[in-house]
Amino acid sequence: MVSRWATVRDVLADVAVEMHARRARTALMIAAVAMSTGTLLSAVGISTVAARQVDADMAASTLDLISVVASSGVQATADDPLFPDDASARVAAVDLVDAAGQRLEPGEVTTVTVTRAERTEPVAGVTVAGLTSGYLEAVRAPHRAAWMLDGAQPVALLGLDAAEALDVPPTLDPTGLTIRVNGEPFQVVGFLDDSGDATLTDVVAIPYRLAVGIAGSDVATTMTVRSAPGAGTVVADVVRLAVRPDAPQDLASSQVVDVSALRTGVSTQLDRLAAWVGALLLALTVLLIGNAMVVSVMSRTGEIGLRRAIGASRARVAAMFWTEGALSGAVGGVTGSALAAVAVVVVAAVNGWTASVNPVSALLGPTIGLVAGVVSSLYPALRAAAVEPAQAVRAD
Repeated sequence: MVSRWATVRDVLADVAVEMHARRARTALMIAAVAMSTGTLLSAVGISTVAARQVDADMAASTLDLISVVASSGVQATADDPLFPDDASARVAAVDLVDAAGQRLEPGEVTTVTVTRAERTEPVAGVTVAGLTSGYLEAVRAPHRAAWMLDGAQPVALLGLDAAEALDVPPTLDPTGLTIRVNGEPFQVVGFLDDSGDATLTDVVAIPYRLAVGIAGSDVATTMTVRSAPGAGTVVADVVRLAVRPDAPQDLASSQVVDVSALRTGVSTQLDRLAAWVGALLLALTVLLIGNAMVVSVMSRTGEIGLRRAIGASRARVAAMFWTEGALSGAVGGVTGSALAAVAVVVVAAVNGWTASVNPVSALLGPTIGLVAGVVSSLYPALRAAAVEPAQAVRAD
């Protein structure tokens, strides 16, 4: 037992001397392992944090939003609307409701054209939508001129893509900018931020009442309701009664959407992407270290031959290179774990996410580095062990 420990001690001493003598090469090998393991662990860590953030955002947005539409077969006219004039106010007065508003796209039931005031050719790729100010609040896209959508004046708010299609330059002072909807002039009063609702980017938003007039009825209206966090199911059950206490059966309210499968899919895809990127980098690192150690074996052929000549066994020679690879990998793995933890925290802080560092990664980094070091030194170690003493000394 003593001789075995003595052998281990001697191997470690030889490796320490060699690594110190070739500090630049050792530093590069450790840096390569640190970069690859750090990238792998940081990619996995960042994807995990991002997936959790996406999961939380999707859960919050879907669980808190309810839509109310006409039931199948229900009819309505402009004079006898399905949604009362104060529908948004009725719903907003319900406990646990933060905001509510209507949206109607008359293009779904009739032809609607949009042009610049001085042109006659209709512009494609834009959607005319009648909105109430409450709708913009519900989708978290507030605008200082949103109150004008509750009136009946011919005004319009343009999404950024719609503004580009209409060749209307976004500006803080849109005075004098005019478009035409079905030939009628509408004064542009502002531009919509699509950060709350991506469907607003190509929208020409006009007052809801005018959209009902264009469509001929409000049967195609969708009311969007934002509830307090976690209250979606409760609000969905009572919102129809709040809008039409006389005929709640004429309306259909959405239940809380189950997006668990989608959220799980997002997390899985991010994890797979991170794993593939990290695995590729790790494979390249193994090849890099293996190449460096093969060069080391070739440059130390004379030394290896001398060791063999004075009694070192093949196993002893191979153990030296395995140990060197393992130590380089382990140290690089520890460094990579530290770099990964810093990267995850920094990325989370920059994006405003909640940082979460898995303590298992602190152990996973050195383990991955150790395995990579051992694997990469396998061929160089076997090659060194195969060196014949007499030939090596003569060649040197």
